[in-house]
Amino acid sequence: MPIWITRCINTIGVNVRSSRFWLLALRDLAMLAALLFAVASYLQRDMLTGTAPPINDIVINNSLANSQQHNESEVSFFNHAQQTNKASLVYFWGTWCTVCKVTSPMVNSVAKEQNYQVISVAVASGSNTEINAFMQYNDYQFAVINQTNNHHSQQWGATALPAIYIVDSNNQIRFVTSGVTSYWGMSLRLWFASL
Repeated sequence: MPIWITRCINTIGVNVRSSRFWLLALRDLAMLAALLFAVASYLQRDMLTGTAPPINDIVINNSLANSQQHNESEVSFFNHAQQTNKASLVYFWGTWCTVCKVTSPMVNSVAKEQNYQVISVAVASGSNTEINAFMQYNDYQFAVINQTNNHHSQQWGATALPAIYIVDSNNQIRFVTSGVTSYWGMSLRLWFASL
């Protein structure tokens, strides 16, 4: 055991070998897990489940990373007649959101490295030019819908950002999460939704 841990334990006067120490530590970890679960449940309370609502909007195409010119195109996702062969990740985020600054690079990795559709909606993040500049500065490669009103976030129930939805090939929302999510967590959920 490192010397600094030993000194902390000796300073506190706790015997690490005693069963009382480990029972108290287990109790504290269980209370922390319950608290984190309660916070996550509260943040996800309004998030939509069931059938994914259609998204018909203009997508900012940021695939031209070295070009100053950005193309915009009308797209349609999750229409009832439209089904895909693979799972999709729907990501609600904002350029102003500090937690999104941790999650967005992982979403970008999923978009670049895996064969899943990634749809992102930038909430209250400025003009298309400002979002494209942000995307270029951070080298994000996923396409973005600039939400100028609250239509999509209200329809999907994304009240806390970042909000991530995993939608299966039958347009059913299989997993929802809000807050920091890891690359492996997103990948595993996408894989499960693809089964």
